[in-house]
Amino acid sequence: MPSDVKGTEFPGTPKLPLPPEPPSVKLIVRLFVIPLLIAGAVIGIMVPFGWLTGGQKSIDVAVNDLRRPGGQRTGEWLVGPGAKQRYIDAKTIIDHLRQAKLSEAERIKLGDQLIDILEHNTTAGEGEVQNILLLALGQVWMRQPDPMKPGQFLIEKDSVDAAGSRKRVMESLLRFADSLEMSTRKAAILALAYWKGREEGQAAIPLLVSKLQKDPELDVKMSAATALGPLATPENTAAIEALGEAMRDSDPHEIELVWDAACSLAQLNRPEAKDVILRLLDRKELDSMQYYDRETDQKNPKMQLLSEFEKERILINAMIAAQRYSQPEVQTAIRNLAKSDSSERVKQAAMEIAEKREK
Repeated sequence: MPSDVKGTEFPGTPKLPLPPEPPSVKLIVRLFVIPLLIAGAVIGIMVPFGWLTGGQKSIDVAVNDLRRPGGQRTGEWLVGPGAKQRYIDAKTIIDHLRQAKLSEAERIKLGDQLIDILEHNTTAGEGEVQNILLLALGQVWMRQPDPMKPGQFLIEKDSVDAAGSRKRVMESLLRFADSLEMSTRKAAILALAYWKGREEGQAAIPLLVSKLQKDPELDVKMSAATALGPLATPENTAAIEALGEAMRDSDPHEIELVWDAACSLAQLNRPEAKDVILRLLDRKELDSMQYYDRETDQKNPKMQLLSEFEKERILINAMIAAQRYSQPEVQTAIRNLAKSDSSERVKQAAMEIAEKREK
């Protein structure tokens, strides 16, 4: 479902993340919820020892450790000591990318390191480690938003070496996006969404359109719909037509795909998404909406009403998708949420979006 932006930090924090981090939280949770619980327990034990021995592992040490074997599963779960540590190492790289301002040379180096690790030192059998590293690879060349100019990016200096690195990273992500493993395809496709504002991102559009239209797995289709919003432009008619077709899907079991497609069309300022977006910004509508719950009981999935947390997530992500949507009714709905929504988290997000639009 249209989920959080766009990162894994949403729960417990009212601060709206800056664009352009696009992947849906619902999809991220599907990839990582179980290993996050495992890693959380492990970190709770390991962090105090880290303090005693010199603090958090450096990015170079994490990269080197990821080249070592030890990520095999035990009993179908990622629970082996080596696998736990590799998960933490992969998470260290994600944290480094989000906290540090990498130079061009550092981006080139890290991009090549991650490609090498993904191709030679991880497998789909590790599952979550590989998936996190794919998301990290997608963020190596993520453009940084300009805080003074909403909707624009900071100006970058570029070089032939940087262009070559971006080409290698994109080629690697496209290869993994065609993996036979569903979770690998999903992670690689979500990683492509971080290429918003990059000319090289246009190379991914045909693959994303194909995945949205033809992939047999709903989660992969949802990932492709989510990534097309940030990557496509109003001139990408094939992407717009594919998203429109997905938004008109009448199968109630695929309602989350409808929502994701509408959010991407709103990012492309397409008027046909207005009615769906207005429903996603209306609590009364959300109270009656159902989705096909494939997670609670995987053997017996069924239609479920949305929980309060899911309603908040949908409201926030619909607002993020529509923050520059030129439909007056939608902007009025966002302002109304800022004034009177029952959730402080939703109100805070709505106020920040409204303030950005007024600048």
